[in-house]
Amino acid sequence: MPTYPFIYGSNVSQSVIADGERTINLYVEPIASPGAPSQAALYPTPGFRTLLEIGGAVGGRALFDMAGRTFAVVGPGYYELFPLTQTATFRGSVTQDERLAQIVSNGPGGQQLVASGGNAYLHTLATNAVTQVLTGEATQIGMLDTFFLAFNATNSKLRISNSNDGGTWDPTQFALRSAMPDPWRAMIVNPPDIWLFGEQTSDVWYDAGATPFPFVPRAGLSIPYGISAPWSVATSGGSVMWVAKNRDGAGLVVMAAGYSATPISTPELNTTLARYARDAKITDAEGLVYQEAGHVFYVLRFPSAGATWVYDLTTKLWAERGQWDPATNQYGVWAPRVRCYSQGMHLTAEDETGIVSVMDPLVGTERDGSAIRRVRRGPVLVNEQRRMALGRFELALEVGLGTATGQGSDPVVLFRASADGGQTWGNQRVCSAGPQGHYRQRVFWTRLGAPRLWVPEVTMSDPIPWRLLDAYLNNDPAAAAPAA
Repeated sequence: MPTYPFIYGSNVSQSVIADGERTINLYVEPIASPGAPSQAALYPTPGFRTLLEIGGAVGGRALFDMAGRTFAVVGPGYYELFPLTQTATFRGSVTQDERLAQIVSNGPGGQQLVASGGNAYLHTLATNAVTQVLTGEATQIGMLDTFFLAFNATNSKLRISNSNDGGTWDPTQFALRSAMPDPWRAMIVNPPDIWLFGEQTSDVWYDAGATPFPFVPRAGLSIPYGISAPWSVATSGGSVMWVAKNRDGAGLVVMAAGYSATPISTPELNTTLARYARDAKITDAEGLVYQEAGHVFYVLRFPSAGATWVYDLTTKLWAERGQWDPATNQYGVWAPRVRCYSQGMHLTAEDETGIVSVMDPLVGTERDGSAIRRVRRGPVLVNEQRRMALGRFELALEVGLGTATGQGSDPVVLFRASADGGQTWGNQRVCSAGPQGHYRQRVFWTRLGAPRLWVPEVTMSDPIPWRLLDAYLNNDPAAAAPAA
């Protein structure tokens, strides 16, 4: 039987026997060489290690780095972080709510604006003085062309500061939406533009040098998607991504490259988001972006649904992430809520502690030392509803990567299969992936029966650098079982 098509992302259809593929805490890496034995591989997502803990504060809501200085909003406090010494200094108090906070800088102007709980606070970097400058006017903030921007989602108003002066906000310097009737619900800066998202449509504004208000909408441009989750919006490399809504409904994920917005969510993911909206909600989705090993990942956390989906802008594939809860035997939302890149490290913060962690591809565990449970469930194998004699399933897996001692010294792969297309599952079976240096270990399972619909699933949780390259069926004729 030919190579089984095992390497892919998550693709959960309405019908599990149509497609129920899942890739959790793994990502797809294309292999460019046409002579390589496999054209893609699954590699592990990063683990975490504690960098520092801010005592007495719970709930990381913002991380920011600029010109060698790193800052965080954790709980009701605004802090400067010193990653190299693993310390933090309190800079000021902010209003705390359940939403994300934001920090932006005017660079050479020496000021930072912090938005938290709808209020805005100005940090003068030279003196480290922090003062509140706006009350109830800063749901989201930005910075463009020397102006600080403050967006108020309650009254759909965009305000600007004086040029290079976040401490002065002329009350006459504001804009309201006039092009379309649906009010603005979110804002993000994607230079040279300000993107303003309505409930059903969106606008793009730019600095035209107009008087008295310098920003104006781009003429004749209206984005036919509004926003369903105001904190899902994120940017990378000039592209803007968000969980969208329009007159026809909600739950698409769209991306705009330039000024043309198109869906990037698959029909299968749209079905999943519709289920989240029914069973929980998707309006609280939060987005973040990070780059690792040449991949740019758009991470969408759905806190109410307890799920996290990740779009790889490099491969255009979706996969899942999550933190495994052994008490409930299910995944919860992925732990990182916010991140920034500082001192050569991806720093992250989570919403249930005051801990700032380092996201590290060389670490194979969660921040608390617990296992990262990695799963790949393949597509349904069917042969015109005829029974298939399946004697052997083997993984093309880089083996012999076990740790020297402790957990992972003899790493194992757990395997189970479904004989009805993914509706019920057999018992888990274990195979060693080889202690350190055992490079000839083979990872396979035999006596698979003769199903009409068959789905394999493998699970790996040992803290080693898993590299899954391919899978094969019936590649050992001596092990093949007769047809039933």
